[in-house]
Amino acid sequence: MEKDLLEQLNLWYEDDEFEKIVGRITEIPEQDRDCDLVGHLARAFNNLERYDEALLSS
Repeated sequence: MEKDLLEQLNLWYEDDEFEKIVGRITEIPEQDRDCDLVGHLARAFNNLERYDEALLSS
């Protein structure tokens, strides 16, 4: 994962911008997502109380 993307994801977490996290990560094709991105995506879905999507994303 790019360092810049990781920093941006962390900033969005601090600001409770979970929809932005979901939007940015889902722009990346599934086969190109590493385990860190999948974890961030699942965490964002969980924070949005979208539990089924969190389970499916991990």
